[in-house]
Amino acid sequence: MSKSMLLRIIVLLFSIAVLSGGVSTSLAAGETFQVVSVNTVGCNSGDFGMTVERANLDGGSYTVHTVVTVGGLVYMNEAASISINGLSGWNVFNNFTYGAVSNPGTYPIPSGQQMTLDFTLERPIGTILYAWRLVVDGCDTGNIISNAAVGVGPIGGGSAAAPVPGCDVTIYIPPSAVGARITATTPVYWAPGELSDEVFPAGLSLRAIGVDETGAYTKVLYVCGYYWVPTGVIGPNFDAVWNGAALPTDVVQ
Repeated sequence: MSKSMLLRIIVLLFSIAVLSGGVSTSLAAGETFQVVSVNTVGCNSGDFGMTVERANLDGGSYTVHTVVTVGGLVYMNEAASISINGLSGWNVFNNFTYGAVSNPGTYPIPSGQQMTLDFTLERPIGTILYAWRLVVDGCDTGNIISNAAVGVGPIGGGSAAAPVPGCDVTIYIPPSAVGARITATTPVYWAPGELSDEVFPAGLSLRAIGVDETGAYTKVLYVCGYYWVPTGVIGPNFDAVWNGAALPTDVVQ
């Protein structure tokens, strides 16, 4: 697999236009998709951000169906393609690529109202392998009320398969690494000056490792790979973990 193809799999969420409803359930697989934390809050499209963890994926293509509801209205009904294990960002967007709904909401999402986020991991579309539900007290506050799997277990009983650590756990993370966020959609570089044909979207969370000798490029760790981005488009991550920690300025290779 080429480097370009690997990064495309990691970064891009391929939309699949399919009408929703009428899904069947098959919960024997060990694949999981779980919300790890709420990182950013807000009620406009793209504001509310989480960290999610994908585990036990076999490298093939899966669809994550994300449904966000507030006050009986649906604010997101997205189909997104994933294939890579590990941690990544996941945000609430005004996105209905899974199909139109009869009760869509209008952004901004009402603040101060309980928000439910349902995630189903499907393959093929309509066959649920895993389901997870996050409930928060509002899009503007993000305090977690519940965050757990929904009706997951192997057919016929028994214990569900234990998650296997992904490459995000086994990959080396330099001690200089600091949580960061992409501030503007940017091309991705394999090395300083070596442009790829991929992009990192604005708002993406990753880790900054250091800079090149000129200071023009910052080396980053995203999911399971090291890449470079222009220093001008990466800034501190002001989530509850990193609290806007200064990015490293050490020269790295």
